[in-house]
Amino acid sequence: MRELRREKGMSLAQFAKASGLSKGHASNLENGLALMSVGTVYAVARALGVPPFLLCMREEDEPFAACLDKILREEGGDVGRAAVRLRELFFGRSPGPGRGQG
Repeated sequence: MRELRREKGMSLAQFAKASGLSKGHASNLENGLALMSVGTVYAVARALGVPPFLLCMREEDEPFAACLDKILREEGGDVGRAAVRLRELFFGRSPGPGRGQG
């Protein structure tokens, strides 16, 4: 989480405000001193502009995370477009009409 925040050029205070967390809680999360609820995962992901599952990946998933990060960058940080592209890569097609991006 800290690495993503720093990559975005956000201070801890900016990150806390963007995610709706207190600065102390954000710091505790970054230092592994607190656990994240599902709601917090979504708030943190929104603040960092990444898909929520990226925050749940383990170190051994790093090559996959690097691929996801590359696709997200190529799509200009647009999580929805990145998700469509991932579906196309994995399933060979994009969602049909009216199916949305979720």
